Amino acid sequence: MGCRAAAALARQLSDESEDAMQGVICLSFPLHPPGQTHVHQQRSEDLRSLPEHMSVLCVSGTEDNMCDRVLFEGMVKEMKAQVEVFWLKGGSHGLTVKGRQEESVLAEVNLQVITWMNKQAA
Repeated sequence: MGCRAAAALARQLSDESEDAMQGVICLSFPLHPPGQTHVHQQRSEDLRSLPEHMSVLCVSGTEDNMCDRVLFEGMVKEMKAQVEVFWLKGGSHGLTVKGRQEESVLAEVNLQVITWMNKQAA
């Protein structure tokens, strides 16, 4: 629930002050429990409610059983915040990919995160 907690905190802090948070990074946002896609609206409420000045990076695996890609992309369209999504091909909820070394996967994910962070700092 790290991503959900981060989104809730970012939403709360941004309600208090526009300068409190610049962005949120969500690694494997748990949009729904496995096989329970019907709860995606409730679980994404804080993320969808982030203000338009907030920047968000979401990194999810294409094989994540807790983040249906079609539902997630629909949710992203509803967001006011500036969102970038990186889909890790073959990635699970734990961002592991069958047939790939962990170091290789982490390097790919880290590159996306660092690139995004550098864009935010510019």
